[in-house]
Amino acid sequence: MRQAPLIALLTDFGLSDPYVGQMKSVLLSAAPGVALLDISHDVAPQNLAQAAFFLAATVPWLPPGAVAVAVVDPGVGTDRRVVLAEVGSRWVLAPDNGLLTLVCGSESGCRLYDATPRVVSASATFHGRDVFAPLAARLAMGEEARAVASVWTGADPVRLEGLWPQRNGDTVEGCVLSVDRFGNVVLNLDVGSYGRLPDAPALVAPRAVPLVPVATYGELAAGAVGLLGGSQGYLELAVAGGSAAAKLGLKAGDAVTLVWNGEA
Repeated sequence: MRQAPLIALLTDFGLSDPYVGQMKSVLLSAAPGVALLDISHDVAPQNLAQAAFFLAATVPWLPPGAVAVAVVDPGVGTDRRVVLAEVGSRWVLAPDNGLLTLVCGSESGCRLYDATPRVVSASATFHGRDVFAPLAARLAMGEEARAVASVWTGADPVRLEGLWPQRNGDTVEGCVLSVDRFGNVVLNLDVGSYGRLPDAPALVAPRAVPLVPVATYGELAAGAVGLLGGSQGYLELAVAGGSAAAKLGLKAGDAVTLVWNGEA
């Protein structure tokens, strides 16, 4: 039995307005039987870096053939392009504004197509409903990429600055990708590269704090700030029974500096 097609949605629309419902209505009308998955609709408004993180952390978990639609689009209605990326056996549709920075990796990890419509008979302020949803439905129903898009040419897709950490010896300059509802601070330090560094690091900016490397939240003593490999593939700062973000005064987008073999 053929698995129903899946479309996964990531937006900054929230749920208090009818925007998500209207997108889903278009998808269900154009792709009957499609399964809809909400990655999140609570990306902070226009926060491209957070959306790029949510997208990169989720796409590998989607089933083969799934179509992810990321609509965090401050440039909606302008001449920004629409990019379709083939990521392994999955598809990602997004505005060309940097949302693919992490999902496509530090090098070219995607096959790219230009899905910008030649004529848009749509609201200039709601391409999620009028452009992205119809394109996603066509892909989910089995249309080939070449039928809905052309091979990407011209300038490279936009990449967000500052999402890749800079390492100089024992010092790493990074940033906060996101703060989850528990107050855990997700850094842009991937576990594969930074989770195996020896010795205990210290956070030296924006606040000097010794960090305790742990494998689980339960290992943390009261008041200590832990550093651990989180479930999303990046290092996290955590506090037992509390909020690391509140304790350290950190929010998404903030710069941080860690020093291994250093003292806070």
